[in-house]
Amino acid sequence: MTTTSEATFQHLLASRAKLMRPGGGPGGGQKPQYSLSGGYPDPGSFPFDELVQATARMMQEEGAEALNYGEAQGYLPLRELICRKYQHFEGLEIGPENVLIANGSSHALSLAFSAFVDVGDAIICEAPTFSGTLNTIRRHGADVHTVPVDGDGIVTSAVREQLAALRVEGRSCKLIYTLPNFHNPAGPTATLQRRQELIALAHEFETLILEDDAYGELRFEGEPLPSLYALDDRGVVIRSGTVSKILGAGMRIGWLVAPAPLVPYLQAFNFGGGVAPFTSRIATYYLRDHIIEHVAQLVEIYRRKRDAMIEGLNEVLEGTDAEISQPQGGFFVWIKLPTAADPAKVAQLAREAGVAFVPGANFFPHDGGERHIRLAYSYETEEKCFEGAKAIAWAIRGAMG
Repeated sequence: MTTTSEATFQHLLASRAKLMRPGGGPGGGQKPQYSLSGGYPDPGSFPFDELVQATARMMQEEGAEALNYGEAQGYLPLRELICRKYQHFEGLEIGPENVLIANGSSHALSLAFSAFVDVGDAIICEAPTFSGTLNTIRRHGADVHTVPVDGDGIVTSAVREQLAALRVEGRSCKLIYTLPNFHNPAGPTATLQRRQELIALAHEFETLILEDDAYGELRFEGEPLPSLYALDDRGVVIRSGTVSKILGAGMRIGWLVAPAPLVPYLQAFNFGGGVAPFTSRIATYYLRDHIIEHVAQLVEIYRRKRDAMIEGLNEVLEGTDAEISQPQGGFFVWIKLPTAADPAKVAQLAREAGVAFVPGANFFPHDGGERHIRLAYSYETEEKCFEGAKAIAWAIRGAMG
């Protein structure tokens, strides 16, 4: 067996590979008793039988065409379905010419970074922000300027400060990356005022906004707010979406919604022959008949899980100065540890209790997050969300000295 050391190929790596932080996907080892780390959808929510039926129906109707290459912009009926989805859930009117299918939303976001961000270009993103996108940002070598998130979403006064400072330096911001709905990981939903202010700043400083909206349909309470894309009247917003959270992550189907003149530039970095023509058809045949009722079922499932997790946390951490997010939707709870808790001790005790979580530092482009953790209530059962929340809460208690 031939073994290869890292030194053997290190000098051959592309510059973009060297910009990445080493790391990989899930490793081996024993499965934790409580999987509260990754944002995996609920396995019990997958419509197995209906997907089998949809696949059979699709193959009967489309035959060999389903197994061939597809349209460069993506399967047209899926793009049309996405337009109807936005019209139903948001009242947003777009056409299929505005939709570009990608291999999941992370890939969709990477298309936008590839089209607009060169090494050294300035971008603005929230701190914390989605760790998966941070990997993409690092791969593109962006000069990252961070702004905080509070209970009303992205802090637009800080965005203005960063944009103004770049202008003084004679530089421009290529894009602002933001998660306005059920922020991953911090939880808040950006208010209408913050959304309007962010759009106004993008117009004033002539920059793009990249709006990441993976969870928009999964709202548990409160009224939906217009997306940044809907509020923009000058074509400066690119929006991402996905079926990963409303159907199945294994479908690997996401998309960008963009002004039609931008789509060819985004598409240039996409795969030839279209993305996932076969699974796009399966998703379309299922969702066009079931999307409204299926999303309603998911909202109930994830609302109960969120409530169970927060109940478990509060039961143990009541009386401490821990700060626990109260997301109106999505998959995650964000916790600021009590002042007296030692983060390293929390991690040790959590491992001993069989609880997997994500440390807060993973969500910050630079420094920060050491006193935060993210928990996912999406994957485990309602009962295990409650029990796992209590277990991590007792680990936090145990780390308080």
